[in-house]
Amino acid sequence: MKKLLVTTLMVFGTVFGVFATGNNITVVAEKRANHLSEQMIRELRLNNYQANKVREINMAVAAQITEIEQKHEGNAQLIAEQCKEVLAVRDLEFEDILSTVQYNDYFGDRKMYSKVDREFVSSLDEQGSENMATIQKTDKNAIASNAK
Repeated sequence: MKKLLVTTLMVFGTVFGVFATGNNITVVAEKRANHLSEQMIRELRLNNYQANKVREINMAVAAQITEIEQKHEGNAQLIAEQCKEVLAVRDLEFEDILSTVQYNDYFGDRKMYSKVDREFVSSLDEQGSENMATIQKTDKNAIASNAK
């Protein structure tokens, strides 16, 4: 009976783990976009319309970049090339919604925004790996106690 319970739990864990991995991309993209958008809204002093548009654009861009990073993990050159194209499109979209002064400020600070985004994603990765280690320890402890 215990073996059946352990096997069932492992199957559910595997299924939900696979589901969570696919969902992880959207969660990371959403957090990434919100973080960057909030910083841009503050620093560029955007109005409501501009803030909403920036959030939309950043959400789409973050989803694309996160997907590129997941798809080509380990190939930094390819990631950089494809992300550069996505960011160039974002620049054109921002040019349409920001004032000249705001766009000039944004354009001058693009590298800083990219750096902030990379730091935020790496902090998410660190938090995620810590959470995964805790979950794995808990799962091992539960399996060990059920096997007794």
